[in-house]
Amino acid sequence: MAITTTADLRKSGVSSREILRHCTPAGPWQQLLPGVVLQKPSPPTRLDRLRAVLSYAGPSAVITGADALTRQGATLPLPRHIHVLAGSNARKAHPSILLERTTRPPGVVSRDGLRLALPARAALDMARRETNPRAVVGILDSVVEARLCSPGDLREELRRSCRRGTALVRQALCHLFPE
Repeated sequence: MAITTTADLRKSGVSSREILRHCTPAGPWQQLLPGVVLQKPSPPTRLDRLRAVLSYAGPSAVITGADALTRQGATLPLPRHIHVLAGSNARKAHPSILLERTTRPPGVVSRDGLRLALPARAALDMARRETNPRAVVGILDSVVEARLCSPGDLREELRRSCRRGTALVRQALCHLFPE
């Protein structure tokens, strides 16, 4: 595997000094996040970055938002940061990660070796951070159009979730899919 942790490398007998030497600008590896190494010299792909984020955030971490939705078939623009859900004992955030601690872990689907939030949860996690009503409509419409979930799934997820940041989402659901 191209992504590994420095802890796993040390367990397999690679010294800290050798890890540092391999991660220099002229070396064959790259440190993508603190304690997470990409074992190839080429630029990291988005999939490499997603795997690195999960390694960094811990075993209970789950990718959500745009990355989870696009990996499952929706057509959405990808932001610079990667949105990840983790338990309350998760590591500190990093500038390339939108780390959201949650007491309500999402249902998970596995794709490409990644733990992804189910579409309704991922869509709401993404939409409730939006301030542009058209963007919220675009997100909800995209997941329903891609047949990742139904309007009913979105409503049920919204009913179970925290109400913080959901006013635009509720309005968009009522506008797009009147009951």
